[in-house]
Amino acid sequence: MKPALFLVLGLLAAAPVLAQNANQAQLRLVVVDQTGAGIPSATVIVTPASGEPITVMSDERGLATVPPIATGTVKVHVEFPGFEASDSTLTLRRGATNQTITLGIAGVQEEVVVNDTAGLLDDRSGNAQTTTLEQSEIDALPDDPDELAEVLQQMTGGSGATFQVNGFRGGRLPSRDEIRQIRFRTNSFAADNHDAGRTQIEIITRPNVREWSGNANLGLRGDVLNARNAFAQTETPEQFRRFNTSLRGPIVAGKTSIRFGLDGNRAYDSPPIYAVNEDGTQFHGVVYRPSESTNATIGIEHALTKNQTLRMEYRRNHYNAENQGVGDFTMPERAVERTTNEHQARVQVQGLIGKTTLHELRVQFNRQENEAASVSDLPSINVLDAFNRGGAGVNNHGYSRTIEVADNVDFNLGRKHAMRVGAMVEGGVNRNFDARNAAGTFTFSSLEAFNAGLPLQFTQRNGQVNTSFTHYELGFYWQDDIRVSRNLSFSVGVRQEMQSLIDDKLNVMPRLGFSWNAPAKLTVRGGYGTFYDWYDTGLYDQTLRVNGVSQRDLLILNPGYPNPFVGGNDSVILPGGRVQSAPDLQMPYVHQASIGVERALTTNLQAQVSYQLLRGRRLMRSVNINAPGADGVRPEPNIGTVTQFESTGRSESDRLTFNLNYRVPNRRIFMGGNYTLGQVKNHADSATTLPANSLDPDAEWGPSFQDVRHRMNAMVNLPFFVGTRVNANVNAQTATPFTITTGIDGNLDGVVNDRPDGVGRNTARGTARVDVSLRVSRTFSFGQRGGTGGGGRAGNGGPGAGGFPAGAAPQFGQGGAPGGPGGGGRGNPFNDNGRFGAEVWISANNLLNRVNYLNYVGNQLSPYYLQPTSAAQARRIEVGMNFRF
Repeated sequence: MKPALFLVLGLLAAAPVLAQNANQAQLRLVVVDQTGAGIPSATVIVTPASGEPITVMSDERGLATVPPIATGTVKVHVEFPGFEASDSTLTLRRGATNQTITLGIAGVQEEVVVNDTAGLLDDRSGNAQTTTLEQSEIDALPDDPDELAEVLQQMTGGSGATFQVNGFRGGRLPSRDEIRQIRFRTNSFAADNHDAGRTQIEIITRPNVREWSGNANLGLRGDVLNARNAFAQTETPEQFRRFNTSLRGPIVAGKTSIRFGLDGNRAYDSPPIYAVNEDGTQFHGVVYRPSESTNATIGIEHALTKNQTLRMEYRRNHYNAENQGVGDFTMPERAVERTTNEHQARVQVQGLIGKTTLHELRVQFNRQENEAASVSDLPSINVLDAFNRGGAGVNNHGYSRTIEVADNVDFNLGRKHAMRVGAMVEGGVNRNFDARNAAGTFTFSSLEAFNAGLPLQFTQRNGQVNTSFTHYELGFYWQDDIRVSRNLSFSVGVRQEMQSLIDDKLNVMPRLGFSWNAPAKLTVRGGYGTFYDWYDTGLYDQTLRVNGVSQRDLLILNPGYPNPFVGGNDSVILPGGRVQSAPDLQMPYVHQASIGVERALTTNLQAQVSYQLLRGRRLMRSVNINAPGADGVRPEPNIGTVTQFESTGRSESDRLTFNLNYRVPNRRIFMGGNYTLGQVKNHADSATTLPANSLDPDAEWGPSFQDVRHRMNAMVNLPFFVGTRVNANVNAQTATPFTITTGIDGNLDGVVNDRPDGVGRNTARGTARVDVSLRVSRTFSFGQRGGTGGGGRAGNGGPGAGGFPAGAAPQFGQGGAPGGPGGGGRGNPFNDNGRFGAEVWISANNLLNRVNYLNYVGNQLSPYYLQPTSAAQARRIEVGMNFRF
């Protein structure tokens, strides 16, 4: 595998040499409307002082790249039907010049903003910085929506991500071929932003069109090409077959278009089981796990007027998976089958009110049905960190119906104030049946205890109940982006949120951000904001269900076996355990602050460094308020565990991120990488995890399971030999933490997570992980293209430069609403003039076949103490073909 590594390093070293073009200027124009949304197929005419005019068209994101041109003064004319033309004069210098041109509608004043740096472009709204992937970078992403989401999250550098598709939150991502733009927003202090700390990934799908176009692609991965998992004795069976097809075209040319999509996969894998037999010998096995997923979409885009656009979309998802939950210590008899069906409808109306006010209304309906059942109804038998047998104790079904309505208005006050106000309300109905652990669970501390028939405890959930409840969340905000001068702007805003499940209704969140073009070509960005979070409906459902009456948790300490009520050694029977919320429960919140500096080192190389601080307060955690005291007596002596959800937890996160982006768009060369030094501490990694000692829950303060000290991500995307294109990615991180436990319930609180004296939570570490992936593709085109017309406008804010996401570039301000109707061509993802295109590709994950160990055991009584029991996927190779027209 060393040659593959040398290949990646060689590409990194050679790319700058390939990009040299020192004697000419490179002009990049980004054509946007008043929302900051890119305008595709706009006509750009550049006329040098001496020479013939050069005419180019903007691509699907509004980016027009002019061929290398002599330095000096040029005239730039930009036009697009329905917009006022723009004329300006520029002086081009050697190297790259970036310019954003804003076209006005029906007399609205146009604006030309010149960015003297060659790197990331500012989002017009609030001077927020964004990073936008180039089309060739999007083409190199996975076709499967689930794998696409995973890769995009990796590109954020470990900060986590939230997704928006055409402004809508949640739901399944579209397939790669439906996407025209992907934007990353990091450290957003905009008042319209609900989420703290995480990168916002905004995805814009392809717009209205004048001609029919479509695509079909297939991908195949199988065990014939894959490497063997390190914990499997032989190569395990695996197959993954994906398919995706879409068709889009006009119903009424230039006014109404329709699109259809169908994608899915049929797959099976065989995770290794690495456990211990009852006699102490090693057990090696695999289990066949089939799954299937099918997703169908239909969407309509209609121009209500020249300034108003209506979009409607319906999506149907079906997912089924068998033999889930098996692998590592868990035997095949513990398998679970899961099925999910989802219906989603979206309606969006956006456009101008008058000449300068932008209005957007979004409505989203969701209905989701879930069902899960164990293949066995036997009691569960858990020998801690040795093997898990019997039934899984899973039997649930339910559905939820939700509606989300969002309304946003953008307007200007004078020339220096760009304001945005909006509101969002989300509500719904949840109905659930959950009879988990109805047959009960025996827990043994060790293999010796199992062979002696001496379980630590027996737990069982008794009773059945169907829960039903309604809920709503409401948020509204105001934001003002103020441009003080050419070099300084700042943003102020406030957001208020409340929800029906918590009595605390006053939750005001101030937001502040700034951007300063400092001397020495430095740009400094920073900000501060407070972010509240919702009380999860799943937690609320448990308080309704396991109330000690309708459903109750039985706990028997030192039970008999196999009959827990007979033959135990000093058994203690504690019925009536329940789950409840604290009477003073409040919405959790996070303080977020950041500061960052960026600079163009050369015409093609951008550097950034930033620091992000997060401080969580009133976070959700669980406490057993009926744990026995120092005298061994419980507050309610005849009751077992009483789990109470409290908003008393804290967290701390600090991240220092360095980012480099190297881009030569005219040669389609893109490279980038980031390194993050960070730490994350908290009281609990999950709101349902009970502490080792509920009498002292603050002793749980320690590293989070997300506490990875060092992370590194790098990407290379460039043309290679004989028309091929190479995309290489490297992801590396240091070890994640795990907890050392005694394997017994020394304090008799019913929770087997006691730690040795003086040992804190998550104080042990596993090993580092490194993953190298590679994708090689070759495209072909044939047939003569017809004329192109004006394309639909991109949505959700202005474009930024491509490359690797800025790991910690602070940003704030308004997001920009999705764009209006379009007319014309579909764009050309192959960057050629053929009417038809085909692409063949091969990709490899974990190219070097490195063993990345997972699931380290911290139980001191386990035969696997301090050892890993599984590994991430070994090398997997996939081949596929795309056809587009």
